[in-house]
Amino acid sequence: MKFESRIISLCFLVATLSLGANQARAQANEPLPLAALTQTELDDGRRLFRVHCARCHGMLGEGGEGANLKRARLTHAADDASLISIISGGIPGTGMPGNWTLDPTDLLHLGAYVLSLGQLPTEAMPGDPLAGSVVYQGKGSCSSCHILAGAGKGVGPELSAVGLRRNADYLRRSITTPDADQPRLATRFRGTLNSFLTVRVVSEYGVYEGMRINEDAFSVQMRDLSGTIHSFEKSKLISYEKDFGHSLMPGYGATLNATEVDDVVSYLMSLKGEI
Repeated sequence: MKFESRIISLCFLVATLSLGANQARAQANEPLPLAALTQTELDDGRRLFRVHCARCHGMLGEGGEGANLKRARLTHAADDASLISIISGGIPGTGMPGNWTLDPTDLLHLGAYVLSLGQLPTEAMPGDPLAGSVVYQGKGSCSSCHILAGAGKGVGPELSAVGLRRNADYLRRSITTPDADQPRLATRFRGTLNSFLTVRVVSEYGVYEGMRINEDAFSVQMRDLSGTIHSFEKSKLISYEKDFGHSLMPGYGATLNATEVDDVVSYLMSLKGEI
């Protein structure tokens, strides 16, 4: 075990030195390796992507459970060094895990391939985003659960930059059949709990249903449908249920017609975090 720990520590040190060198070169305005890799190296990056990343981000990086990577600007990776750091170490507090099995060469090849995805043609919108904004605010009543540019409630995911994270197919499923992409099992990676898990709490004060915010062995924190945050001691609860595979968001497949769904999808695709 000591030998394995030393090997892991050595690999981490090599990766850290590589990232430090990249950051120094970036500060000196020198081109980083990701911008100058050969086609053979990019092909190797594509192979690594399909093995380690495609299950969540899609075979072509178009998004799904994970973010859409086919865009020029990645929300959490402002430069090459931060992108490599994310691939290696993940993003704390999200569903993005790190991968400590990749060596520095693998990280460079995979990072370069991820950047190349942003050079692919952008996805065409299926409808009218302006008409979709009207449906979003009116018939859809989306602001009753979602925050957009600081307005709305935070029961559901924040949508100000959802067009950078999700592709059209994922957005369509989220609107029409929101249960489809909810986790079916309890998962935890480095302390990160399932995002947007529906919970139902029964205490001496009443019944509460909403989204879990945090949980440990002794307590649970949740946000109810009105946006109010509650904290409970588990030992004092009458019951506590986790509803995996369920979304509090209603499906709009029967409420909106096909044109309205296309318009709302297009409106969400247009949201890039720019105000």
